[in-house]
Amino acid sequence: MTERNLNIEMLTPERVDELWTWLEPLLTASCQSNEIGADDITSGDIYCLAQTDQCVLFICTDNGKPQCVIGIQFHMANGKKGADLIAMAGKNLSRCRDAFWESILNWLRVNDCVFLDAYGNERLAKHYIKRFGFSKSCTYVRMIL
Repeated sequence: MTERNLNIEMLTPERVDELWTWLEPLLTASCQSNEIGADDITSGDIYCLAQTDQCVLFICTDNGKPQCVIGIQFHMANGKKGADLIAMAGKNLSRCRDAFWESILNWLRVNDCVFLDAYGNERLAKHYIKRFGFSKSCTYVRMIL
């Protein structure tokens, strides 16, 4: 049995560049797997956001090897600071969630966020509710023109 040494890292723009060949396919898969997000964001968009400090990317590593990525973007809504979960993908996501999700939530709280949103279809919403502790707040509808 292999011993696990899980770590989390908040990427700097330089680290995003260093890891981009690993990050890009995961972020692309994450964006494309979310029918709602696929209309609004791409891995290239996330790269630009990360390079200009408009989003943060966390990676979870196992024995120094990247396993999964979580992308979060801050925003204001009704005068309150919040964040959007804009991407999540990779291997061992459940193990990384168990090890670091509460730390990420505490980091958001320390940064004055009062809510974290995630947009997705019913399949993803069930996943976010069951595995990450989200609660359903509304039903988002869209008309493609």
